[in-house]
Amino acid sequence: MMRAAALWMVLLTVTGCLAGSEDAAPARIQWVQNLSEGLKLANESGKPAMLFFTADWCAPCLELKKYIFTDRRVVAASKRLINISIDADSNYETLVAYKVRGIPAIFFLNPLGETIAQYTGDRSAGSFVKQMSAVADKHTR
Repeated sequence: MMRAAALWMVLLTVTGCLAGSEDAAPARIQWVQNLSEGLKLANESGKPAMLFFTADWCAPCLELKKYIFTDRRVVAASKRLINISIDADSNYETLVAYKVRGIPAIFFLNPLGETIAQYTGDRSAGSFVKQMSAVADKHTR
């Protein structure tokens, strides 16, 4: 009897019934860490890009990464974009090129790499989904 119970537990674990579902894994945006690579992907795919300027020491950036960019709705909307994350500390030229005065800063680019909008609105998941979806609806080729 004990052997059957142990075998049953092993079977449930192996089949995933006790191991947890894939839904339990935190959702993540797929980021490209290089501007040139991200712009190339946007151009090739015909998708607009979301350009996120961040730094390890930036508390609001860390909050966005932890609470907003892991929201399943935001992750789903991000799949319609090429998502580019730029480290503000090691990409000064890019900061200057986009006239970034403070971080976090988020820009939306068309598939050709031209700035079409800067993120406006509160830092809620709903606001991000709304703006990301509007950019994707209007600027996907």
